[in-house]
Amino acid sequence: MKKYVQIVLGLLLAAFFLWWAFRGMNVHEVLAAMRGIRWFWLGVALAGIVATFFTRILRWRYIVRTAKFVSFRSMFSSTQIGFLANFVLPGRAGEVIRALVLSRMEQLPFSKCFAFVALDRVTDLFGLVAVMLLSVLTFHPVDPSRIPAEAHFPDWAMALLQPQAIRAAAVSAILALTALVGIFVLLYVNQRLALRIADACAGAVSKRLVGPVHRLIEHFAEGLKVFRSAGDMAKSVFFSLITWTLFAIVYQSMLYAFGLNAPWYASFLVLSLVAVAISMPGAPGFIGQFHAAILVAMVITMPEVKLDVARAIAIVTHLLNLSPVTVVGVACLYLEGFGLVELRRQSESSDFTSAPAQEDEPQS
Repeated sequence: MKKYVQIVLGLLLAAFFLWWAFRGMNVHEVLAAMRGIRWFWLGVALAGIVATFFTRILRWRYIVRTAKFVSFRSMFSSTQIGFLANFVLPGRAGEVIRALVLSRMEQLPFSKCFAFVALDRVTDLFGLVAVMLLSVLTFHPVDPSRIPAEAHFPDWAMALLQPQAIRAAAVSAILALTALVGIFVLLYVNQRLALRIADACAGAVSKRLVGPVHRLIEHFAEGLKVFRSAGDMAKSVFFSLITWTLFAIVYQSMLYAFGLNAPWYASFLVLSLVAVAISMPGAPGFIGQFHAAILVAMVITMPEVKLDVARAIAIVTHLLNLSPVTVVGVACLYLEGFGLVELRRQSESSDFTSAPAQEDEPQS
């Protein structure tokens, strides 16, 4: 029942975001903006998206290779099938399916593969942290009165766009993200000290939290030992930064494709808001929240932009992200002989997810 509640909630949020982003839209203006696309910059954006398919594998290989030599094909197919699942299936099943495909293709325990996926998401966080830090450090908030009235921002949103509110949020984000990165590094360098700090912080809130928080962080710290050296971790983080840089290039290229003279930091703000938006429950394909995030980012960084141009950019950028993921993901399903529905069913099977744990043993 909980799963269906999440799905319904996600669909309702997606419907709300779509309604808000596209109400009052002039279809002719949107189509006119699309007809004026500069194809060179669209090609640059598409090339950037495709390049991230490979940099993600380069990032992940420093984690996966600790179990055994895994072919590039296995990592590529499992990753692309997982991305496809995230786009077309509800409930964000892609990460579990990614681990499932790798487990099948390389005869590795599912529990180990899922741990590899989880750790890959952690190293991915470094890139997100860097992008968000750049956003809050370089974006200078505009006077809220410059935001076009036809954007229909509600009163509470306008209050959040006050310069003092943005500055406070920026400082809070910098402190929180810096602390998060510091904790990650400390766990790898000095686990005992990290646990003592965690125990003290949890105890200050409630003594009942000490035990659960201690165990959670201890398990996470044990997972970090998958890195054979600090160099491996650094290389994985490096490719995470490369991946996020490529996405920033993608979004900046999309702004150029529509003839906008956007400030260089605009792409980082767009990327930050999109990352936050698609982390929320939503409809398959991130429909709604993806479009709303781009619209908001463009309005607050470029108040002079026409809303229908911003809507056109949101639509085309979403399709540009969705198309290669779908085409490559379907191709990988066909080449590897998998079915997405069957993978989804098996990823939800308690029998499957519990069985591999019994096989979890050192790999030669």
